[in-house]
Amino acid sequence: MRFFFYGTLIDPDVRRAVLGRAAPARVEPAILRGWRRVPVAGKTYPAITPDPRGAVDGVVARGLGRAACRRLRLYEDDFYDLITVDVELADGFTRPACVFAVGPGVGRRTAASWDIADWQRRHKRLFLATLRRR
Repeated sequence: MRFFFYGTLIDPDVRRAVLGRAAPARVEPAILRGWRRVPVAGKTYPAITPDPRGAVDGVVARGLGRAACRRLRLYEDDFYDLITVDVELADGFTRPACVFAVGPGVGRRTAASWDIADWQRRHKRLFLATLRRR
């Protein structure tokens, strides 16, 4: 399976902590058009929401099997729905990929923006420590 990651799973350390041996050795940059990334109120991670003029940068991981998919579902919990979207890859081609998106009316999202570099600087260490305790 091909997955598009747009939040904490962009970070390779988080991917390894979540996926273990199933973590992909490589990911490639990709863009999800028609959506925008927003913080989830009271959390350090984002969600995506439909926005016809939006675009979300992220990474695509290819070849993830059933074990990886199960681990991702546990990580994302019931807050997110797994859907299929079309992402634009670095080679200019568009391909389908699975992504975890928040369903309408689930959780509060804020109008602010979310940035991976800011998250890594401010929240990554505690986030990984919490993740490892799970």
